[in-house]
Amino acid sequence: MLLAVAIGGGAASSASADGQWQDTTDAVVALLEGVPAQHAAGDVKAAEAAIRKAYYEEYQASGLEDEIKHRLGAERSTAFQQGVVDLRNLAREGTEAEVEAKTAELVELLRADVAEAATAPEVDDRWSRVAANIVDAAENALRLYEQGDAEKGLKEATRAYLQHYEADGLEKATLSYLSNGRMAKVERAFRDIRVGIRDGAPVDEVRAHVEALGQMVTEDAAALDALGASESVGWSGFVAAFLILLREGVEALLVVAAVVTYVIKTGRRDQLRGVYLGIGAAVLVSIGLAVAFNSMTSSGALGLTQELIEGVVGFLAVAMLIYISSWILSKSEGDAWHRYINATIDKKATSGGQWALFTVVFLAVAREGFETILFFVPVFGAAQTPGDHLLIWLGIGVAVLVLAGLFVAVRYFGVRLPLKPFFRWMAVLLSLLAVVMAGGAAKELQDALVLESTPIDGLPQIEWLGIYPTVETLVAQGVVAAVVVALGLWQRAKAKANTPELSDSHAHS
Repeated sequence: MLLAVAIGGGAASSASADGQWQDTTDAVVALLEGVPAQHAAGDVKAAEAAIRKAYYEEYQASGLEDEIKHRLGAERSTAFQQGVVDLRNLAREGTEAEVEAKTAELVELLRADVAEAATAPEVDDRWSRVAANIVDAAENALRLYEQGDAEKGLKEATRAYLQHYEADGLEKATLSYLSNGRMAKVERAFRDIRVGIRDGAPVDEVRAHVEALGQMVTEDAAALDALGASESVGWSGFVAAFLILLREGVEALLVVAAVVTYVIKTGRRDQLRGVYLGIGAAVLVSIGLAVAFNSMTSSGALGLTQELIEGVVGFLAVAMLIYISSWILSKSEGDAWHRYINATIDKKATSGGQWALFTVVFLAVAREGFETILFFVPVFGAAQTPGDHLLIWLGIGVAVLVLAGLFVAVRYFGVRLPLKPFFRWMAVLLSLLAVVMAGGAAKELQDALVLESTPIDGLPQIEWLGIYPTVETLVAQGVVAAVVVALGLWQRAKAKANTPELSDSHAHS
């Protein structure tokens, strides 16, 4: 529920954004108006630094550029961008009068844009303009490749994906309002272009991938614009909100439920505090990461950073899930748990297992929470009326109730399971979650271009199982599956080896 409130808080912040642009405008103006004095003093580096900060850290990162582009059109934001470039060039080689004149022009342009954007209606071709940027970048990548510059072509193709499809929000909007399958096809086209350029594929083959990509994103953008331009998005907002929170919440919920049930079942309620602290810390971290992400949506490297974070955190979660599942399994044989309790009951320091529980909960909730908040950005952005917002909140509320019901059910039945079977099934559950997470983490690293992507034709994408149609994701899952099976067999062999000893000791007694 805290996560839903945080998501809504971010949406409310966006809804009341008009009142915040004045502060941003004042910050940009203050930086720009200091440039003439810095230029006059001969401090070109300071002038350039002020210009960069005004544009990148204030105008772009605050979202003001996107707001002007969205409400007034791309040509208005492009005009200011070109003015910034001109001012930078003048700061290097222009006269004092030229720098002062260009600064005054930029300040006047910015104030006019902000004043007009505050009252202008939102244009209805937002996603079509994003799609046009993607098509332009992809076609430019193709031209560079045709000219023999594969390195620049690959960078341009990567920019089309990271800077426009991901950072401009079309990926999340497609997933939220169209379908996961459609998003997967578009991402496959992006990968085909990048892999083709990187591996030296025939130009006609790369051109075919570019054309296929352009057709898909254009169609998707038209469908999304039609949805956003309508008077109300209606129940589609409810469905999107419900499915997103349910889909992203179930994975984290299962981990948390397994850990909490395990702690209660084993009589170690003292560990609950650490578990709940892990959940709270994960919520705060995921909110912080999401805020940082959304404040930098204009960065071309942003998508890469996001995918790296999710991929690395995903594999860390996999490692912790493997560890804790093996640790739980080791306590399921004979009187291993009772011996463990007797050995540690008088210790004030927390056990290694307690730290592991905290860590696995933190990683699972942080990763899913970060993704959930990001997915909700386009959902609230598409809402047109108070009724739309109400239905989105209703979808969140219903999803929260369903997740709470699932949590109670898992915890309720877990408490009533016999100790030995309970430990074993919890170990199996966490092991399965590790396999699922491994596929998703590998997919994130593929999107970040850190891991290769070798498609497998005909294999369906089943996201909730972590199954993606590439060799690398399946290999990652296979490796994790082999590790958890090997650890399970090892724990079973240890238990069998200890059984005669226990029987002999009982017979002698």
